[in-house]
Amino acid sequence: MKNIFLTASLLLIIVNSINAQDEDEALYTRAGFKFGLNYANISGDVKDTDARMRMHLGAVIEFPVTRRFFVQAEVLYSAQGYKIEESGVENKISLNYLMLPVITKFYLTDKFSLETGPQLATLANATESKEEDSSNEFFDSFSDFDFSWSFGGGYKLESGLFFQARYNLGLTNINNLDTTDSFKHSVAQFSIGYLFKTKNNRRQNDNF
Repeated sequence: MKNIFLTASLLLIIVNSINAQDEDEALYTRAGFKFGLNYANISGDVKDTDARMRMHLGAVIEFPVTRRFFVQAEVLYSAQGYKIEESGVENKISLNYLMLPVITKFYLTDKFSLETGPQLATLANATESKEEDSSNEFFDSFSDFDFSWSFGGGYKLESGLFFQARYNLGLTNINNLDTTDSFKHSVAQFSIGYLFKTKNNRRQNDNF
């Protein structure tokens, strides 16, 4: 019992010490932008699809919680989709979304972070290359809502320039037809961005 009490007391001291360090350092919210490439495909009850190289861009804002733990909210336009061969002809499916990722970031060092979090998305438009003017019926064949989970890492320079690599795992069925087939997004993202830094949002102390 004595050992348990000593261990608990030691842990409490350590936690209080970490919190005190966090309180001594001013941390500030930083806003910016990002853009990059999507390597997009779908998975599930569909075969012989190929990935498409597309793009994403949008605004980001990074909120500090502690020195190591941040939350990054984003508003992105993300072009996704896939390729599939139909009757010997390649058909390029374009599924473009407005996305709201909310990503938690744990900084292992002052530059490198591990990142994960949910993404909410709404379908902005859907087209196919075999039809010059895709119909509303084609748009309606896909769900207008998508939920996915992101995993990845980031590298941020003191200047505010950052790089990110993520994998977005689709968790909802995007097939809106009256079938039992399930299609989900599978997207790898590679991004570059910048968080603006002003005189009032610099860290007071960068030592760990």
